[in-house]
Amino acid sequence: MYTIAFLLLPEFQLLGVVSAMETLRVANSLYPDPRFSTILVHDTDPMVPSSSGIPLKAHCHIRDLRDFDALIVCSSFKHDKYENSETQNLIRRFARHGKAIGSVESGVYHIAKAGVLNGHTATAHFNNLPLFAQLFPDVNFVKRIYTWCDTRMTCAGGTACVDLMLHLVSTQLGHAVAARVANTIIHPYRRDLCAPQDDIFTSAYNGLPSTVREACRLMEEAIQEPLKIEDISDRLGLSRRHLDRMFCSTLKCSTSDYYRKIRLARARKLVKATKIDFSTISTRCGFNSYSHFLQRYREAYGVSPTEDRSSHTLVPTEPTQLSPLNDLHPYQNQLDPIRMI
Repeated sequence: MYTIAFLLLPEFQLLGVVSAMETLRVANSLYPDPRFSTILVHDTDPMVPSSSGIPLKAHCHIRDLRDFDALIVCSSFKHDKYENSETQNLIRRFARHGKAIGSVESGVYHIAKAGVLNGHTATAHFNNLPLFAQLFPDVNFVKRIYTWCDTRMTCAGGTACVDLMLHLVSTQLGHAVAARVANTIIHPYRRDLCAPQDDIFTSAYNGLPSTVREACRLMEEAIQEPLKIEDISDRLGLSRRHLDRMFCSTLKCSTSDYYRKIRLARARKLVKATKIDFSTISTRCGFNSYSHFLQRYREAYGVSPTEDRSSHTLVPTEPTQLSPLNDLHPYQNQLDPIRMI
């Protein structure tokens, strides 16, 4: 029997944890004897509140964990608030003893902080990927649904946990069993190991033409060294003029203007959640001129980076507005009472 311990940190994402456990439960239902077991563990209090406020009761403290195959750390909002030195030491010890280590959403922060992801490939929710990539340069962060190797597994959270667990089922019991589980839980669109993680601007369900979505994907993959718009249009088999017309009709701006908004959005994530100096942020987000970066930042957000970083107020934007400039979850502002760099 393969046993997974889910470490629940306060404000963990309930959807991801329940999705993972239900996928394994359904796999067990196909056999007379269960092939998987799950244990909920904590490192503070047995009743662990989720981000929705609904708590789950853990079976034991992480220090009392015995006889398991994998530990998956589950965390979401304000992950840095719940660092625990004893937990970090235990994660390192488990890794040394050959246990598989994994994460759901921002749980990757804690296992990367423990140093057990150095040299490995990992993922996280797209809202946190730019920040974690700066925090942990020895980890190869990729914008995928989930990552997997024999000893490490990470996923972006939410329904990606289903895909990660289906991959586990496939490795343990075979592809046919994983297919039956997916069918049982009505999850027909299984995403494989190489599936990219979409955000609102690249998702097939945002109503944008596929060409515009692919252009946005190319832009997001080239932030520090921006592509020329002509290169993007060439890759898509279009003229630049045609691509501009598509952006203007769907997103009300030119292709180059939209690209700049994507880079400014990335810059703001780093401004709000780190102590990286602004000139470095400017360079990492593809601005050759620092003065030009400051000018564009103020035009976009109405404040300078200095003012934005010192502000603890983030006004929620209208959810129906589709713009990279609005792509900052309100909870991200709550990272900065305790700076992570």
